[in-house]
Amino acid sequence: MFVTRTRHATILADLPLYWCHPLFGLTFILAGIVLWAEVFAFQSDLRIRPAPKALTRLLQQHRLDPQNVGYHLFRLTDGRVVDTYDADTPRIPASTTKLITALAALEILGEDYRFRTRLLVSGEVHESTLHGDLYLVGGGDPTLSTNDLQGFVDALKAAGVIRVEGRFIFDESFLTTTQEINPKQPVAAAYNPSVSALSLNYNRVQLRWKGRPGAKNFQTWLRSPADDIFLPVADVSTGLIPMGVQSESPFLLDGGSKDHWLLSPQLPARGFKELPIRRAPGKVAASLFRTYCQQRGISLPQPQAAPAPTNARLLYTHDSKPLPEILSGMLFHSTNLSAELIGLVTSRALRDFPLSITDSAALLTDWYQRRLPQTDWTGFVSMNHSGLSTMSRHSPRHLTAILYNGMTPTSEQTGHGGPNATPPLLDLLPHPEWAELGEKVRAKSGTMSYADGLTGILTTRKGHLLGFALLLTDFTRRAAFDAARHAEKVQTPPEAEAWTERAKAFEQALLSHWRRTY
Repeated sequence: MFVTRTRHATILADLPLYWCHPLFGLTFILAGIVLWAEVFAFQSDLRIRPAPKALTRLLQQHRLDPQNVGYHLFRLTDGRVVDTYDADTPRIPASTTKLITALAALEILGEDYRFRTRLLVSGEVHESTLHGDLYLVGGGDPTLSTNDLQGFVDALKAAGVIRVEGRFIFDESFLTTTQEINPKQPVAAAYNPSVSALSLNYNRVQLRWKGRPGAKNFQTWLRSPADDIFLPVADVSTGLIPMGVQSESPFLLDGGSKDHWLLSPQLPARGFKELPIRRAPGKVAASLFRTYCQQRGISLPQPQAAPAPTNARLLYTHDSKPLPEILSGMLFHSTNLSAELIGLVTSRALRDFPLSITDSAALLTDWYQRRLPQTDWTGFVSMNHSGLSTMSRHSPRHLTAILYNGMTPTSEQTGHGGPNATPPLLDLLPHPEWAELGEKVRAKSGTMSYADGLTGILTTRKGHLLGFALLLTDFTRRAAFDAARHAEKVQTPPEAEAWTERAKAFEQALLSHWRRTY
């Protein structure tokens, strides 16, 4: 007898001849009814019902259109639908995508996974000089910071190295390097940096200036920020926007191979701005390591990009914090770079070679589709792992199916069926910054202009745990927003900000209603 296992039921195929016996047949039919009732809990009630009175009242109160809202509410104990409205329309998920990335990473990489950054050497050390090459090899650590470099420096000193005669190589080949997550975002947006297997301090720099740009007393400082350590950045520079060049942004990036930021003469006489590293993140990270070594008496040559040879000797390994701790920080701060690196490393574990961000997101989509074959995946699209795209589409039912999957261990994991009483997801999801309701909700939010959402877990007044996905998208206004190229501008129009405020207030009101009602 062939047995196919899903998360909710066991399906029997190629049945033996005793199936023909009436007693066995009746028993099997009854058992099948019970089993398949749970399988189709997420697939039932596919029609779009009229908005219920409570929903209509809240939508009118917050001046939102019913066609822009969809949600799905279910019991965590068994996946049964509690309330649903237009749950099958795919909408822009924004940063709720990060929850999908986190759950896939937990299952594929495992809770004990740590990102590794390695220091390798070739040749021998003689009279404090390494007569060979030094290799800094990235492993996609999204939290690698200047503070972590101390261990590398200590390892060099312990090996007796204060000078490298050969080459200093940085290797970022573990992942595909990308200059930006989404090219349609503002050029100076620090939340849209380059992505590299060797990323340091979240691939951002701090720009400070004093004096009017172009004046004699004008000065700029570029530093890489970390806890109590600020290194000067040698591979990033500044200049002035040429006369006659019109720009709505006071910061422009020229077209060279290095990050050269052009500043507007209209900037105030003193200021501060965080800028993304775009052109060569691996080289910037290696140069920062070289500067850090110089400050501690170790001389390295200028860094060069190349893959490390397989016969190089391991000198030091920096292991990141465990994956759940990194995921918790990523979900709380909604860090796009962390989400992309985590997603890229997760997909590499499935294919064992680096993929582009889009291909990596597609691979994890395929993994979810094979993982949850009972879910209707029509219209599901993920363009990246962070949600920084208006081309991604998820429905509330998609999100809740993934959420339930993440909350319910397989029989192979636990030795028995049923939901997990203390799911690790509860420890990862942040509380919204709401008054009394905030402590009863753990959820990942997502926000873009004319798109907002919330996915997570609600504890009702009766003590029930409910999973939910709530998405809002005004497709008409978002299309007009993109046509006007507002997404590429620094300032968000006031009407878009007002829509977001109403959407968030509606979300809180709806969850309060669910908490009182169920």
